[in-house]
Amino acid sequence: MSEICLICLKTNSELLNIGKDYNENDGILNKLMECIPELDWNHTFYLCTLCSQQVHEVHSFKQQCVASYKSYWLLKSTDTLLKEEKPTKLELDLIIDDTKDSDNLAHNNLASDDCVSDFKEEEEDSEKVTKSTKRQGIDSKKVPCKICGKIYASKYVLKRHTRVCLLKHDNGSNETNNTDSPDDLKVAPSCLECGMTFKNKYLQKRHLDNVHIKEKKFVCDICNRSFASMVYLNAHKRYHSGDRPHVCSFCGKGYITASDLYHHEKIHANKRNYRCEICPKAFNTSSDLYKHKICVHMDRSLWKYTCEICNRKFPLKINLDSHKKTHTGEKNFPCHLCDRKCINMSVLKRHLQTHSHLFFYKCDICDQGYKYQKSLDIHKAKAHGIGTIKIQQTVKKFICPLCSKAYSANNKLQKHLRAHMGEKPFKCPECQKGFTDKSYVKQHLKTAHNIPKEDI
Repeated sequence: MSEICLICLKTNSELLNIGKDYNENDGILNKLMECIPELDWNHTFYLCTLCSQQVHEVHSFKQQCVASYKSYWLLKSTDTLLKEEKPTKLELDLIIDDTKDSDNLAHNNLASDDCVSDFKEEEEDSEKVTKSTKRQGIDSKKVPCKICGKIYASKYVLKRHTRVCLLKHDNGSNETNNTDSPDDLKVAPSCLECGMTFKNKYLQKRHLDNVHIKEKKFVCDICNRSFASMVYLNAHKRYHSGDRPHVCSFCGKGYITASDLYHHEKIHANKRNYRCEICPKAFNTSSDLYKHKICVHMDRSLWKYTCEICNRKFPLKINLDSHKKTHTGEKNFPCHLCDRKCINMSVLKRHLQTHSHLFFYKCDICDQGYKYQKSLDIHKAKAHGIGTIKIQQTVKKFICPLCSKAYSANNKLQKHLRAHMGEKPFKCPECQKGFTDKSYVKQHLKTAHNIPKEDI
């Protein structure tokens, strides 16, 4: 990797060493972190001269866009001030001089645009209501705000003010002048069936009509799954086609819909904007947060997916479908390296790691390697007393009916029973000698036939 550029992946004789330990290239590293904060730039890498020049150009273009954006909104807010207050020539010169100072652009923008626009909207509404109340002979300034105490002419103006006032108090501090919420404040609509909240009533109605509707007339002719509308059925059929035109720019994984790609790229960004109100955990998508609340914080007696065979409850339908396969014995995911079949793809991926000789997880104390993180955590707890993982005491509940010997796992008992019965189903590929367990074949190949472990 020291002979190629990390950006264009091409070999070049002139490569710059980029990293925090190289002060002369610290400017390029800072620009990369500012332009593309989604990626991890903390490690040391190499960059060619062409790509480094492009980094400078992209950073300059981004700075120019930000400065232009700030200047635009400052000039817009200045125009609003000119119309509202009609300043003198000296005040106008001071405002124009402020636009040249780039360090104060952001401050002026926040101070002028937000405040003036909010004030202008409230003033226009107040003037309209005041004129109508004067025509009707009603006194103005009679409705107080329960949060800040300001008085407004009508409930309509108070309603618009309350939204802004509540946001300002929530962002500034959690304390308000009145703990009671205003009567006119709208509560976010929620689903009575599953508890999900929505931004508006339209999304709430669409959720109820498509998720919790009892009668679903539109049936897929491939898998017999039913849907509430033809739109959802057509979207479902795209999953049967197998076409994945939407490709992730981070990892190259393809997705069927743009919505699936959008939610997948949130995982790469790893901003975790969806936080649980009960525990400190945060998630990248709202669906992950919803699943977390159901699986972790919901009472298990309220889980609505029940197995018809053993009456066990599950929080999600995918958990129930996976559990049913344990009763039917359905295993549709075969391994291409051996004869084993798995229940689902995740189990197959874990099984494929057993065929690999790579140990990605190594103990930093004794350098012992493991294929799984959980195995490493158990090793640290048992051998070195490190970590918070709980070591369960093994219970030998599988008893041999012939000699009363007990084992902690059923596969160990079956291996023991083969020794009683004289069965040796595992044959050596070199000499056809039989063994009661696969591990004995591997040991035999190493000792009797001098075959290295990595070649077995």
